[in-house]
Amino acid sequence: MSPSAPLSAPAFAPFGLYPSASFNATTQLKAGATFVLDRPLASGTGSVVFRRSLWLPLPAACRDASALQLADSQLELRFSPGELNLASDDPHWFTAVDDDGRQQTRLAFVWPATVVRIDGPHAGKPYAFGLHRADGEAVSAEATQRGQTGVTLAPPWQGSPLVVRFDRPLPANVRADTIREAMLTKPRAQPQTRAAAPPKGGEILQAQEAALAAEAAAFAQRRLTSTLVPGVAIAARPASPRLRLMLLEGGKERLLWQAIEPGEHATPVSLPGSALAQEWAAALEQIVATCRKLPPGADLPGLRLDIESDAPCLLSVPHAALALDAEYDLLAAPAAADADTDADQDTTADGLRLVFDGTRHTRLALALPPPPTGARRALQLGGRIRCADTPAVGAEPAASGTDARQGLLLEEDQRVEGRLALPTPSRVAGLALGWHPLSARLRGSLRVLPADARRGAPALLTQGFDLDTASAGALRLAVRWPALDLQAQALRIEVGLQEGRGIWLSGSEGEAWRLHRDAGDPEGRGLALRLQLAWLLDDSADGTADGSARRPSFHLGAQALPATGIETGRFSLLIAPPALDAWPAQPLCVESGIAAELAIERASLTLRLG
Repeated sequence: MSPSAPLSAPAFAPFGLYPSASFNATTQLKAGATFVLDRPLASGTGSVVFRRSLWLPLPAACRDASALQLADSQLELRFSPGELNLASDDPHWFTAVDDDGRQQTRLAFVWPATVVRIDGPHAGKPYAFGLHRADGEAVSAEATQRGQTGVTLAPPWQGSPLVVRFDRPLPANVRADTIREAMLTKPRAQPQTRAAAPPKGGEILQAQEAALAAEAAAFAQRRLTSTLVPGVAIAARPASPRLRLMLLEGGKERLLWQAIEPGEHATPVSLPGSALAQEWAAALEQIVATCRKLPPGADLPGLRLDIESDAPCLLSVPHAALALDAEYDLLAAPAAADADTDADQDTTADGLRLVFDGTRHTRLALALPPPPTGARRALQLGGRIRCADTPAVGAEPAASGTDARQGLLLEEDQRVEGRLALPTPSRVAGLALGWHPLSARLRGSLRVLPADARRGAPALLTQGFDLDTASAGALRLAVRWPALDLQAQALRIEVGLQEGRGIWLSGSEGEAWRLHRDAGDPEGRGLALRLQLAWLLDDSADGTADGSARRPSFHLGAQALPATGIETGRFSLLIAPPALDAWPAQPLCVESGIAAELAIERASLTLRLG
């Protein structure tokens, strides 16, 4: 996918089912349509199948899609039993139709239909007959069963050929006899055309051959009919009804999906059996894989839905509403970053990786490629986010106005540990400490353990911190973590620095703490100081400023977008209409007031193609 131009526009016809591959939008299959599977067709195995085929247009934008889904789609095709009326001049059903005088008719079927009624030449006038079996030219002398024209046979007749012998000669139907006589004796008239000039030489021979061919074609179009039995009614009952989705490519067909209900059915049967999005999921994956292999400029493959039964039946469409959604990977060709920052900011944006140094509140734009053409359904973003100072869960500690420099000087590679009581069961969200900075940055880690934990015991929690300490005065620093429920107890706190230095503020006297100057100082030095350290509780309300405004947040223009998982280091963001309608006219941005790094690993746009 090119980042400089949108994808191809969808096909002109809405995605749906059509009676032909021309995809005229006015002929799209709608709910309430009815069909009859009434034409026997020879299958490749030598058997007969009754089929109706429908075609589905694949929009051109499918070529670049990473996934296709049928969202909000419904399709139900109902196969039902019933009766079909067959005219005796229908060549699709009869291989031979012969009247023997005015009293007997022989009908040879293409397929062994079950005859339930025989019609006579005069509507409303019943004629008695006997049904006889035939073996070649020989016809049984005795009737196998008897009946009357226009009256349901009991039982239905099965077998071909069918010989109908009336009890007495039937009166002539002058109009029907005249039509039959004309069809049998007179070739169909051919349209006359005027030649521009008389043919000469070899052209005369060619003209004669063309005339003979036209006359032969006219004779071939004659259809036999019966003046005694103009038609019959047959039973239509679904037999192994099925749906087959076929992929058409390079003159070949490939089965993508099939649904079938084996056996003969005396009651209606509906297919598919479950939601179409579920039924066609694997087929759509194959379509995407096929489109990805197409060379540039090649035509998209075709799709055809074959509706089949091993016997004639009625077909209705209770539901027919298809919608195709396509998903596009916007990271396939990321565009250059477009950072919306203040001139003095020391913040970079490298493609879809955003870095915030935490010196001030910063907004950076995510540089996504132009969206493809289509109705936007959803934009999903996901990836990694690392915050140097984990976003607040409880209250944000405020900066202290004191300039006191009394306390413990703590420098790189030093560690201090001591006890801090939790007087009541609480939901703890962090620790706050008084600090006079002597460096612009403070990076380290904090561990909380049971007070009597042995050396090397696992901590209840471990939290890293990377704080902006570029301040001339004393601060109240906060190290935060997702809220944790703890029982009332004495806990041991360990704080170690990897980078930076400063004075941990304290009173002159207090609880015993120990300072370890490096990793080779396991015993450390005792300190009789009351270091400024306090729990941050999830339900605390000390009136200080809320730090949620400093945490990384997503915005589309002026709209704030809710992302999940930021505290865990893996974020997810879903943007849907109407908010999504503002993009890309308005930029998708990330804001942060703390040091953070964000990497987009997934950016997928879902479009409605039809």
